[in-house]
Amino acid sequence: MGRRQADSEFGGFAFLVLFLIAIVSCWMAYLSFSVAFKRNSDTISVSSSERLRSDEEEKEDGSGCCRGIEHLELWGDAVKWGSEFKVNSSEECCKACKEMCNGDDGPYLCDSWVFCGNREACGSRFGECWLKKQNDALNPDWRDW
Repeated sequence: MGRRQADSEFGGFAFLVLFLIAIVSCWMAYLSFSVAFKRNSDTISVSSSERLRSDEEEKEDGSGCCRGIEHLELWGDAVKWGSEFKVNSSEECCKACKEMCNGDDGPYLCDSWVFCGNREACGSRFGECWLKKQNDALNPDWRDW
């Protein structure tokens, strides 16, 4: 009498189940880590919510959307280098960014700006206005300093 060979279908099915469990486990680990290490955007959301004020409110107080957050540097691709573009105030820097927009539905070349307005901290860079384009305007790349 010969030995009975093992049924290979069950072994293949077990391997498939283990493989699917491993894939699902990796996916769950990825989701957990991506949520755990997601950048805190509380400071940015304050800025974003203030940008949502109506045009009427902006006209009343005269500030427009040209308000910045001190000691916050937005990174991103520079569309106009600050070392070659100096202005007298943050409002002028913001207006220069606005002027790079081509109408209501045109391309926006500039969606963020950085102005170095502290003589002591900036030194020779005082007055530099960096006009930038973010990859994601609703979640800009930023650094505190």
